[in-house]
Amino acid sequence: MWLLLHNSESSANETAVVRLYLDESGGRDPNTPKAVVGGVLINYSHFLHFEDEWDKMLEAHGIAPSLHMKEFGKDGKLGKISVCCRREIFSEVAQLINSHKIGSQSSTLTNSEYESLIPKEARDIFSPYAMCYNLAIMTNHKLAEGVYEKKIPVILDMGNPYANQVRQAHAAALTMQKSGEMFLHLGGLYFDDDAEFGTLQAADVIAWSTRRLASGFTLPPGMEAIQEILLYENDHRDNTWKADWLKQTGDNISRRVEEMKAVLEREQKAEENDEEF
Repeated sequence: MWLLLHNSESSANETAVVRLYLDESGGRDPNTPKAVVGGVLINYSHFLHFEDEWDKMLEAHGIAPSLHMKEFGKDGKLGKISVCCRREIFSEVAQLINSHKIGSQSSTLTNSEYESLIPKEARDIFSPYAMCYNLAIMTNHKLAEGVYEKKIPVILDMGNPYANQVRQAHAAALTMQKSGEMFLHLGGLYFDDDAEFGTLQAADVIAWSTRRLASGFTLPPGMEAIQEILLYENDHRDNTWKADWLKQTGDNISRRVEEMKAVLEREQKAEENDEEF
């Protein structure tokens, strides 16, 4: 059950009782037609035990210092692990995530629809990953609405190549929240090293597997247990940007961009008039 507990943000994210850990997967090239942001919502008391058990699992299977899904590719450092061993590893991965999470989620965007439905001036501001991040925090908000009235901080990997895009999306959402337009249950945005945190590695598992399945592929042999994490009955929520949502959002962003340009032009003309006098 998605039970959202009390959260208290203090210095960084060390004492937050409930936190949302997210990661991204995919790209804009034809071989990765989907962009995904996914991860886990976890209670701090479960977080401590999860991190300890995750490290023990990796050590037991000779994986150090961290688990990254891209490393299971044929050229990756974990690419030669047998199907049998993979099945053992990912059975444990699924069990650990499902037994410790409050819930998990994934947000998906089709890159071709993004390119065709989002105007260029909006694409210049919001990348596919920023759009997926927006959907992720909206998912979190909808789940919290009517149940929990506090803020939830978000943590991503510090090596995320789209960090600046996510910062922009987060700042825009915070501005909306602070203006009173909508309370999004959104706390601070933080970045940590995924090599140090099993929760961020778990987010990688969710984002990677969601993108693969959404792109029409099956999970590689030995990784089938990951699908247990992504079941609705196991408190996973999966959302995809619909075409009409994209168009409406793109039009709204474009309208705001034009309004901002008009304000700047008026201010510039006013300054020019002042200089003439």
